[in-house]
Amino acid sequence: MLSLRKIIYIVCVLSLCFYTTIYAQNINKDSLAVKSYSIIIADQSLRQFTMKQSNQNFLTSYRYLSQLSTNLFGENKTYLLQALTSLLSIPLTHEEGHRSILTSLGIGSISQPIFNTKAAAYVNGVRDETLMNLRSTNLPSYIRLHTAGLESDYTLLNRETELILFCQENKELLSIDHLFRKVSLIWYYSTSPFSALNVKLKEETNDLERDIVGHDIYGAVKHLHRPNDNEFYRYVNYSNLTNEEKSFLNRVALRALLNIVSPILIKPLNVLQKDNFRLSLGLGYSMSPFGDFIDENVWMRYKQKYNIHAYLRQYQNRKTWFPAGGVSLVDYQFSRKFNVTFSTHYWSQPKNLDFNTSKFDFGAAGDVLLRYSFLDNKQGSSLSFDLGLMAKSKGFLPEEVFLKEHLGLRVGITLKLNQKQNNK
Repeated sequence: MLSLRKIIYIVCVLSLCFYTTIYAQNINKDSLAVKSYSIIIADQSLRQFTMKQSNQNFLTSYRYLSQLSTNLFGENKTYLLQALTSLLSIPLTHEEGHRSILTSLGIGSISQPIFNTKAAAYVNGVRDETLMNLRSTNLPSYIRLHTAGLESDYTLLNRETELILFCQENKELLSIDHLFRKVSLIWYYSTSPFSALNVKLKEETNDLERDIVGHDIYGAVKHLHRPNDNEFYRYVNYSNLTNEEKSFLNRVALRALLNIVSPILIKPLNVLQKDNFRLSLGLGYSMSPFGDFIDENVWMRYKQKYNIHAYLRQYQNRKTWFPAGGVSLVDYQFSRKFNVTFSTHYWSQPKNLDFNTSKFDFGAAGDVLLRYSFLDNKQGSSLSFDLGLMAKSKGFLPEEVFLKEHLGLRVGITLKLNQKQNNK
């Protein structure tokens, strides 16, 4: 659940950060001759809209409309439009993160990303009985219902970072949305120990009208520590938490500040910026179905051809750490017609995704996206058909909605536009 009160606080903080982030870092003007806009038509099946699909399609739409607005109205007016779009779309993608988990489990729901009379955005349409059954039979997925909105925010920010660092999008075109989402994510986590900064909601009489989880972090923390609590309610408030659970909130709040350590926000983290080699570093944090995790990221760009993102990750449940990592080769063009993105992920995670155990299972995933250009012209514009394959073992991987073993296809299209030709 994302509240209007939280958004208002965010806007106040953003007003102080805007000049530093947008202007003080000497952002270059639009210098990319060619830009690519990708849409996922189907991910896993035509019956569901996954978290990855929602994030990718939103980001593509936002980038294209922002570029179009810049061309038509100029940069200054576009900044205002970008700010308004970002504020309205944060609840949209956040709630879609929650909704995507329910859909993957075969549970119907309704996303209502517009603030209601309680100044909150909802995903509703689910009976208490359904949620209670999910909690008792599939606790990791039930916990993930709470954290999926924040997971979506986190992975969308990573997508924007990658676009900027791999010179696939201009920094100034994404800076406002990136800043708004970054502050929103950090604010939600870091203000959780302060009850006065969070709205207290009373559950609606009709359970179909209630938000599925209420306050994301309070609900997740309570059910991690007390999965078998006999009293079931969705809207967990700070006063409902035990001292141990409040202590866990402090852990979450402090670790969330690691998200500030970003090469988009802190210029010195762009360690090398040579013509043939660029190196950037950053940290990240979010919650998981069994606790939380910390990322250490490295982005490398070599000879304007090899885009590499590598990360080390430390998962943690109640007390035990579980190492993980991965590497991606992004948008590598190996012929005039074909390019590929390839990712591998490896992890150790608590057995059965349990919050308390020190036992672990190993897991892995691989993702390949192949693009074939079937329409192009001499100016550099083209239309591509995209075919992706994801294979993963049992376990949690951010933005992948399935916790079980999974093999799935996705299809889409990519429109590559020559900006100079487009502006004529």
